[in-house]
Amino acid sequence: MVASKAGERGATLLLVTFVSTFLLVPIVGTCIDAAVLYWVKARLSSAVDAAALATARSLNVGQTAAAQITNATATGQSYFTANFPPGVMRSTIVGGGPTISIDETVLHKRIVTVTASATVPLFFMRILGLNSSTAAATGQATRRDANVMLVLDRSNSMNQHGSCAALIVSAQNFVNQFVDGRDRLGLITYQTGSKVDYPPTLSFKSSNPSLNSVLGTLVCGGDTNTEQGLYMAYDQIQNTINQPGALNVILLFTDGQPNTLVANFPIKTSTDNRYSATNTSQITSTGASTCFATGTLLGAIADGSAETATDIYGLNQTGDTYAVFNAPSVPITTASGISPISAPGCSFTGNVRYGRRDIAAIPTQDADGNSTVDGGYIGLDYFPTGYTYAGQIRPDMPRTVRWAAFNVVDSLAQKIRNDAIYTPITFTIGLQGNETMAMNQDFMERVANDAQASNFDPTKPQGQFILATNTTQLSQAFQQIASEILRLSR
Repeated sequence: MVASKAGERGATLLLVTFVSTFLLVPIVGTCIDAAVLYWVKARLSSAVDAAALATARSLNVGQTAAAQITNATATGQSYFTANFPPGVMRSTIVGGGPTISIDETVLHKRIVTVTASATVPLFFMRILGLNSSTAAATGQATRRDANVMLVLDRSNSMNQHGSCAALIVSAQNFVNQFVDGRDRLGLITYQTGSKVDYPPTLSFKSSNPSLNSVLGTLVCGGDTNTEQGLYMAYDQIQNTINQPGALNVILLFTDGQPNTLVANFPIKTSTDNRYSATNTSQITSTGASTCFATGTLLGAIADGSAETATDIYGLNQTGDTYAVFNAPSVPITTASGISPISAPGCSFTGNVRYGRRDIAAIPTQDADGNSTVDGGYIGLDYFPTGYTYAGQIRPDMPRTVRWAAFNVVDSLAQKIRNDAIYTPITFTIGLQGNETMAMNQDFMERVANDAQASNFDPTKPQGQFILATNTTQLSQAFQQIASEILRLSR
């Protein structure tokens, strides 16, 4: 063993002290101060992100566009402070708070940017003359204007269980989630006919009448012309709103199944065998119609059969069909369906059941160009060989009328989601329990391009179907869809 001398031990102590002071302490200090800066930076990033999202979300609340800027900015400030309170790690926010800007130069879109920086005191690096450092962060969120067309079924079945009144309240609460002056809302109601009851407008809350006041006048009655209501909504998005850059949305509500078809029906020009209007279980021979002499007749036919729980669609093969009706517009305050055209020579003038005597067959397209066949989504009944109109779609069987009504809606829904210009998103809500026939969930999912639909296409705008089994769930469904639309707008 070699003994060290006293002088050598002193030199070692001096060396350790020197290394600790001028090398180890700065290294350890740098690590500690760096960790503090990193933690402050992470906390600051979370705070600006939260503030940006809150500001964008707050652009959905309020009465006017001008008030939105003030309210949204204040909300963003409060969210920032909640996530980064004063004095975090003894830091100080430069300027006293974040900078919140709302860029509205992009058409139909507002970009919220939140920036903030904090001065962070250093503890160990002061030995090297560094007293503080600065951490900075930026957060950004986007809010798109929303164009929303409400399409509401107000057919007679909605009078069951107080559903008509519940629909009014649910729709009004839905409307309240959107912003007057920023979002654009409109209303279409449908029964046997359909009508644009409230053209889409930015001032849906401040106008007189307001959208909610018009909703308050809604009464229920008539059949279920789903296609016409959906088509009118799509037409409003294309030709009235005409904003490709915005979030274009259709919300379709119904409590049952479509049962009405509007088309240019060919006139029956020769004697033919078909189910009788007076004895719907028998085939009878009927002569040519003198209704308008020649050509086609624009009108509607509806499934008028009694509904039973035992039938697959609640339809008798040989039940009633009702035809032909007048112009499709029915005011929201009118409970009755549209009236038959009064015309000499038309069998349906005296009794709507006799429309089957005037119509030769159901055409392969409805009045809006949608397919009644639709690639065989639901199969139809055709006149058999030996009939004058062999191979054509029968207008004298209620299930065929209803299935054709299904097909034209399905055809239109595909057309809507294939629109690459306006990229509409369709949401659907179904209320169960009013009608004997169960809600056709797959059909409603297909209309929405819901992920559960039998023909779901993930490459097209994806909507959502919500089934409500009572009026309480109906209100919740409207609120859920409103939240989803507002989420998509960000």
